[in-house]
Amino acid sequence: MFPPLTTGYEERDGSIGERSLAFYERLARGGVSYIVIGDVAPVMTASPTPKLATDAQIPTFKALADAVHKHGAKVALQLFHPEYDVPGVGRMVMGSMAAAKAAQEAKAAGDEETFAAKMAESNEIRKQAYAKLHHDMQHFVNEASVEQLTQIKEAIAASAARAQQAGIDAIEVHGDRLVGSLCSAILNQRTDEYGGSFENRVRYALEVVAAIKEAAPQLMVEYKLPVIMENPDGTPRGKGGLQPDEACEFAKLLEGAGIDMIQVAQANHTGNMGDTIPPMGAMPYNWTLPVAERVKALVSVPVATVGRVVSVEAGEKILEDGAADIIAYGRSLMCDPDIALKAATGEPIRECLNCNKGCVDAIQNRKYISCVLNAENGDEATIAIKPGEGDKKIAVVGGGIAGLEAARVAAKRGYDVTIYEASDHLGGQIVLAAAPPRKDEIMRSVEYYEKILPGWA
Repeated sequence: MFPPLTTGYEERDGSIGERSLAFYERLARGGVSYIVIGDVAPVMTASPTPKLATDAQIPTFKALADAVHKHGAKVALQLFHPEYDVPGVGRMVMGSMAAAKAAQEAKAAGDEETFAAKMAESNEIRKQAYAKLHHDMQHFVNEASVEQLTQIKEAIAASAARAQQAGIDAIEVHGDRLVGSLCSAILNQRTDEYGGSFENRVRYALEVVAAIKEAAPQLMVEYKLPVIMENPDGTPRGKGGLQPDEACEFAKLLEGAGIDMIQVAQANHTGNMGDTIPPMGAMPYNWTLPVAERVKALVSVPVATVGRVVSVEAGEKILEDGAADIIAYGRSLMCDPDIALKAATGEPIRECLNCNKGCVDAIQNRKYISCVLNAENGDEATIAIKPGEGDKKIAVVGGGIAGLEAARVAAKRGYDVTIYEASDHLGGQIVLAAAPPRKDEIMRSVEYYEKILPGWA
């Protein structure tokens, strides 16, 4: 399974364009069987995520479904709603843009006084919009009216119906964000039917599930179950989502509501993406698995696990132990989209370093994701290793990480490659980079080349 990740590959209106299409089709071509498109908004938000909010966007999602199905994979949309008043913020942003447009028209007409006034108006409205957004991210879960929550639920259901029209196979309910905030005993301070007791806090989530099932009865419905895990020092990891005991109780309610699959994951209401997608050495491998195993013992539907499952061997052991049914590889599939095919043939797999440099850093800086070991990420439509031009002998001077990758690519192109290295080991400065505490996982990059280099011992 490829779990939901924010990629930044979508078009500005949230539709699936060439970059997204090529990325997800590449995963399917590499043998991934189930692909979840992350953070698909059912309304036109300012968030840089996919959106299926209008019928006009259906064709782009149909193209996605067709491309993935061509390789035998299934595709799901992770539907979510952010923790703010989307229409309210949207109106303010549009007001700011309208004032800015009027300012430019006045300037073109030589009216500097109106230009200055309209620009000041535009800036003030934009400032107020950001202030409201910041306020809502902390308080909307408690201030949203029942009418607003109903409208959001209806928007999610309408988006699911569009997904069904597009030929999408499944909907994953994003159990974090607004839905997770309502479930949270920490964030939810409401006193109405959606606040207080456990039953009240999970009420809205169950209503969302029911609305999706009614609107798109042909689709499988999966639920991302966000859990407040535990840090190595014993402190809680995250504020949103549910404590493990409540998560287990909720899993049983979800099965009773007709959910077809549950993905157990770290709750992401932490303010730090590194908490949800931890860098090397920060958390144990497979750190969410203990809760997934508890959930699996309580329900009969398939349970997926995600979180630093770096190797195929680790995934296989989880399956053999019966701890989970589905293994999600997120960053790992960005690093090597051919994991499934290589596992079948025995070809060495390029394993993720969990460095978070190209992926998490990019998301937090509003850039599209990449991978420091895979140059194709996000450019699958334009970048690929092409056949070489005749017989050539290639000399690569230096067995550092750049030289090793250059040698690999040249060999893939069909050239006869020899690497010349002065020292008795490969990796160059990578060996130094792996020396500090928690950084030894960087050496996986070198170990991959040691495996694929013929004759290396």
